[in-house]
Amino acid sequence: TLVIAKFAALIFGLGTFAGTMAITVFTFGVVAKMLYEAIETIDMGAFEAMESAGGSKFQSFWSACMPQNLSYCLYSLEMNIRAAAILGYVGAGGLGIIINERVGWRDYHGLGTLLLTLFIVVLVIENTSEYLRKKLS
Repeated sequence: TLVIAKFAALIFGLGTFAGTMAITVFTFGVVAKMLYEAIETIDMGAFEAMESAGGSKFQSFWSACMPQNLSYCLYSLEMNIRAAAILGYVGAGGLGIIINERVGWRDYHGLGTLLLTLFIVVLVIENTSEYLRKKLS
């Protein structure tokens, strides 16, 4: 993400648009690759069982295959939040600008609060992902 953000900052200038473009390009590439590989190697037993029980192809796919792929989408959300925290260091906006300002102003209480909040958000997303995977399986 940092390399893409650096190029986006050169093309679009410094700011949040460059960071948004970098995260978008990186996420699209990663999620497309991960979903392609997951769908290619998916266990089709549940899909075939649901289809033989009378479900349409769409219903069977949605109920049997999507829970196995949902974790990749939530993982990319978590990854994007972490990436947004460091994009400010290359001039592409995001939480990195605020972190850099807090370090520059030596506002370590504000920096600690920001990093603790970031940690809690990532932890909540991870736990939500785990909960949804268990419920949908």
